[in-house]
Amino acid sequence: METHLPILMEASTQQRPLRRKWLFPSLDIDSREISAEVARQRHCDHLRQEPRVALQSDGKPFYRIQCADCGQKLSHSLPHSSVPNRERCPPWDEELYQRRLREGAAAYGQCREAAIARRKAEWRAVYRRYLASADWQSVRQRVLRRSWVTCEGCWEARATEVHHLTYAHVGDELLFELVAICRPCHERVHPKSSNGYPELLERHLQNVHVYGG
Repeated sequence: METHLPILMEASTQQRPLRRKWLFPSLDIDSREISAEVARQRHCDHLRQEPRVALQSDGKPFYRIQCADCGQKLSHSLPHSSVPNRERCPPWDEELYQRRLREGAAAYGQCREAAIARRKAEWRAVYRRYLASADWQSVRQRVLRRSWVTCEGCWEARATEVHHLTYAHVGDELLFELVAICRPCHERVHPKSSNGYPELLERHLQNVHVYGG
């Protein structure tokens, strides 16, 4: 017995090759990226900019530069002495200015939704590659062997699939976050959403959010 002990100890101390960790796209989106995209889409060279007059709450006039094309405010209040021909200065176009703001807000909302959709699509694309990879197949086989290829949902049918209990560590899962399962139990635990992906995964992707604004 003693002659075998060193052999057993040597075998138990052998390290398995480290599993490669898959990196998935971040679920965070910087609002500055969206603002920059909106600015590119709605760029105006402001070729027709001019001083315009508006009235303060007390009725006194004040002047600032406005783009006559897009309505953008291009300056703060100007000193009266810096405005030539003040008596012929056109009035501030508040309607054009407010339209610029409304359209900008609408464009930001559209770009925000598009950015979220792109990030989800990027995440799903990595997920598809991961499920087709040798890395996932290795994990999958370990989970199936652990249950003796028996469904851990009904403990009757043959396990043919592996179910994620969470996607928090997807690409580097802990094995207790995965269960061997048969197709009927898998469909019972989470039916697929309208796009064909598990509902649990789609709920995970609801965590995509925009920070900074």
